[in-house]
Amino acid sequence: MYRTAWYMWKTIRCRNDLQQFPEGYCSIYSLTGIPTKMADKLRFITYLSPGIPVQLFETIMHYLEEVTGKQTYLIHESRWSGPPLDRDDPFTANEADIGFMCSPGFLRLAQEKKEVELCQAAPVYNHVRGEQKPVYFSDVITVNDDSGTKQEFKEFTDLKGFSFAFNEPMSLSGTLIVLGELKKRGYNSTFFGNTLQSGSHRNSIKMVLDRKADIAAIDSNTLHNYLQEHPEGKDKIKVLTSFGPLPVHPIVFNKRLPAELKKKITDALLDLHNKPEWMNKLREYNIFKFTAVDMSHYDMEINLLDAVKNLKIAAAYY
Repeated sequence: MYRTAWYMWKTIRCRNDLQQFPEGYCSIYSLTGIPTKMADKLRFITYLSPGIPVQLFETIMHYLEEVTGKQTYLIHESRWSGPPLDRDDPFTANEADIGFMCSPGFLRLAQEKKEVELCQAAPVYNHVRGEQKPVYFSDVITVNDDSGTKQEFKEFTDLKGFSFAFNEPMSLSGTLIVLGELKKRGYNSTFFGNTLQSGSHRNSIKMVLDRKADIAAIDSNTLHNYLQEHPEGKDKIKVLTSFGPLPVHPIVFNKRLPAELKKKITDALLDLHNKPEWMNKLREYNIFKFTAVDMSHYDMEINLLDAVKNLKIAAAYY
């Protein structure tokens, strides 16, 4: 398998041909460099890495290649949690078949009648409050300071006046749920003394650890994976509270995929827990099964988005 990542002028190899791509381009993970008809391929895209390891999406891609018999490749877009407003989305542009993205991006595309639809299978992550449902949480973190030099945060209202790091304005777990909780308590984003846009959940974690921000709201799956990679962080990071549950990140189909193929992929994901060799790989990323979902699963989020539509979080980009 070819694995190529570039952020400067670099190249992607296709057989013996080399093509150049400009600075800032995304990464592509491909199982093959041999061109075939597009009908013989499945084109995946993820907007959820590096917060969630890209190897998770590679594993799902490999499994579905085995199930469908189609060649697959994965585009890894790390700059946004979903298709940005100022660009054509890859589904309407017919550049992707299956996507993993933050749910606000998917709901926007669905509302705009773009060429997307929900895959009715969703991952179930292991979480102490998850109740084996397809949900996740927003973990509000601070540095675990035993020296007594930092104010002790006991309740959410204790956070007033302190600095807050968030990944991006349209992030459900990093921003929108926090705005919703502030509104419930009669506040807005001026509740915080300073707000800093980090660019990613992992950057927000780093800002808290480096004491450049007092608190941050982090996708619970990202925090889990970070602590798996950095076990020393378990003693340095304190979770003050968790907001949620939130509907898990959706898997999204390009509407143009044949109905028979979409059903085959959905059924295969729902049957994954009966495939020990594949489930053992997914458990490394805290997933223990897939379960059936439909659009009603995102009703809570639709209501939240409506509640905070007039609230903004102003920040300097860090």
